[in-house]
Amino acid sequence: MRAALLLLPLALALDDKVSVVQKQLNLEENYTLTMDPTIEYMLQFVPSGDQGEWPSRLWVQSDGGDTSRPLLITARHSTGAVTWQLPYKSGERLAHSLQRTLCFDEPDGATPSECVDRPAARGEFQLHLATACTAPFLINLRAVPARDWQLAFDTPAVVTASQTAPGVHYYAFETGQESVRLVVHSEDDVCATISIQNYTCPIAETIEDVEGSSVRMTVQRSGGAQLSRSRYPRGFYVVTLVRDTDQPCTGEEHVPDDWLWDAALWPVTAQRPMHVSAREKTLAITVKASLSRTQYVIGVSVTVALFLSFYVAFGALVLAQRWPPWARLTRPRAVLVDNNKSENGAVSEGASTIATTSPRRRRRGSDATFDSSDISDTDSEEEAATPTSGNVTSASQASAPSPALAPTIATIDETIVAAPAPNEDAARTNGAAPVDTETDTTQTQPGVRPFGLPARLRVAALARRRARVLRARSDRYLYTLYTVAVFYALPVVQFVVAFQVILNISGSLDMCYYNFLCAHPAGGLSDFNHVFSNLGYLLLGALFMLQLRRRQWNRKRAPRDEEYGIPAHYGLLSSLGAGMMVVALLSATYHICPNRLNFQFDTAFMYVLAVLSMVKIYQSRHPDINARAHATFGVLAVLIALVVWGVLGGGPLFWGMFTVLHVFTFLLLSLRIYYVGQFRLEKESLAVAARELRSLPARGVRPLYTARLVMLLIANAVNWGFALYGLFTQTADIASHLLSVLLCNTLLYIVFYLVMKLLHGERPRWYSWLFLAGATAAWVPALYFFTSGSTDWSATPAQSRHRNHECRVLQFYDSHDLWHMLSAVALYFTFNAMLTWDDGLAAVKRTDIAVF
Repeated sequence: MRAALLLLPLALALDDKVSVVQKQLNLEENYTLTMDPTIEYMLQFVPSGDQGEWPSRLWVQSDGGDTSRPLLITARHSTGAVTWQLPYKSGERLAHSLQRTLCFDEPDGATPSECVDRPAARGEFQLHLATACTAPFLINLRAVPARDWQLAFDTPAVVTASQTAPGVHYYAFETGQESVRLVVHSEDDVCATISIQNYTCPIAETIEDVEGSSVRMTVQRSGGAQLSRSRYPRGFYVVTLVRDTDQPCTGEEHVPDDWLWDAALWPVTAQRPMHVSAREKTLAITVKASLSRTQYVIGVSVTVALFLSFYVAFGALVLAQRWPPWARLTRPRAVLVDNNKSENGAVSEGASTIATTSPRRRRRGSDATFDSSDISDTDSEEEAATPTSGNVTSASQASAPSPALAPTIATIDETIVAAPAPNEDAARTNGAAPVDTETDTTQTQPGVRPFGLPARLRVAALARRRARVLRARSDRYLYTLYTVAVFYALPVVQFVVAFQVILNISGSLDMCYYNFLCAHPAGGLSDFNHVFSNLGYLLLGALFMLQLRRRQWNRKRAPRDEEYGIPAHYGLLSSLGAGMMVVALLSATYHICPNRLNFQFDTAFMYVLAVLSMVKIYQSRHPDINARAHATFGVLAVLIALVVWGVLGGGPLFWGMFTVLHVFTFLLLSLRIYYVGQFRLEKESLAVAARELRSLPARGVRPLYTARLVMLLIANAVNWGFALYGLFTQTADIASHLLSVLLCNTLLYIVFYLVMKLLHGERPRWYSWLFLAGATAAWVPALYFFTSGSTDWSATPAQSRHRNHECRVLQFYDSHDLWHMLSAVALYFTFNAMLTWDDGLAAVKRTDIAVF
């Protein structure tokens, strides 16, 4: 129909002035014809010999005509007709030649019918040439059989395509093949579009035709796709289209030629049509075998077995604790409440002698030193456990045993061991020597205590809240995380599933940033392995929460004296396990269709885990002054908002503001950490700080808390480095940049905590060292695989494919899958280390446990 409409005006205008020349031509020969409005050619191409075994490729070149009066070329064969024109617009230039591949006639296409006198020979076609251009011009044409058009299985086919001559090749599924992998590799950076089309006619060989009508992707050096027989029952075409510029692959705007200078210097030649510059691309196309169902089952089964083995190990360790020698190695010595005892000395449950009388309650003063920065659930507290306003019990006073307390040291299984001795030997025996690396400046600098802080801080001074209040605050982290996860995850799932549907409908493989060389579809998922490899976060997060439940049950069965050991914060620890499970959901959802619009889904709860880990570490030694749940998640909301801004907008303005905010926030946080939560960005705190600075020359520059200052100086140096790196590079991957900042700060805090424990004579239990060793052994390769990566959503789809690589494990998983699995193991071991590294302090009084 299109050909008839184009030829109708020409036929009406020329009428009987046009002479039609009919010729029969041979394939594989060159012909030159003269074209003008008074002549039309009807050319018959009849294959001879074996030339009809392949489809024909037609090449036509002209040296005249323009886009308003072009040379019209109509090819007719038994499967239909198609029309082209010369010259035609190709980007910013005119193309005066073209090469097209005609559809292949089926063997039954030669069957005679009432419309023809004789059946057409296979591969026979007619060519009609006409033009309305009054200036005569020459055309060259040639038709050849496309002997290289069929792709062989598992054999690379070297293809050379140009901007005017697309490469067209065909693959037919072999017997028994249900799906195959198409792999494309090239050594040059010329941009091309690879179109995968069903076996139909006509073949789409222009950018306009392939968009919206085929599966396609932009390619520079690498590309791949998995294709199934169910979608292409008769096989598929692979069409290589060279783009007129590299902009579709690189994203860089194409700068047009300076036509003004051309017109001024060469006014005559400037009017001549601009011919297309030679743009060619050579690539290798290989059809490989896809995974069998057996390989799918093996990959899935090995992964499930790997993570279920952690459950088996946990169950075995629980059963092993029934064996007394093993129980002595694993169960920490703890100080239980002094319950009513039976005649045989067993501790009965439920009774407690922590206090002989109910404590008298009083209103908390507004100038209370250590907890004034934290609003409790109640405004009253036990007077017996709280010093007077503005005063803090010194270490020597607090170390004296209370006459109202009669705690008993016992193991978890309630076997009474001995009564505690509140002296240095007892502290050292239970894992905490009274070694203090903080400087006691009160002896050399009497009266100098900024914000009322003592020179030596002990956990007892910062753990005056009742256990119920601390437990409620800790649990609020878990409930807040559940609430945020529900309202965050549900729209995410809906949003990403819509991406998968659009991908299936549109056919554009540039929409999702898969590792196309290791993306195995299953069901409605295009990349099943990257979704499934997140199983470790789910299973190990649930296992960690199960361990916490067991610990809580043991604590409830054998209550501990609240004046001994580090306060337990099971709600905050549980939020870490729950956060791992949410990471599994969001990361799996992101990998349904990963791209720059939804990358924050993959990293959002990684930020949560990093921040909550730092909060948990800080909370261990600062129970009363720790950040509240709503404030913590408010900060996380700001971080995610910044990531969205950086991904969608970015630019110098964003990075300038982000750098200033990063440095200023960390400086303010450092002051609050150094002054144990007493410093605030307000007039009174600034006045106190100013007085401290003015007094430095008089009392020297020796800090009050040396170790804490050293840690903060190192952390500030690292964060300044990150801030300057981000400002100078202004990377588009702000999400990974922020994740690196948070993970590095978490690692620094873990190292600092362990070093300070060792300097204070605290020795983690042997199993804590095993957890730390396991975490280190998992984090190192995990971070390597994360940085190596297999995609890059901050680049263009074609550039992201440069990082695509073949599967590395079981022919099923790539480097990012290994990051998922190894980081899940690393997080599990890290959380267990944080859970157990203070077990050695269970029988040490809080007045002897240092704050750092």
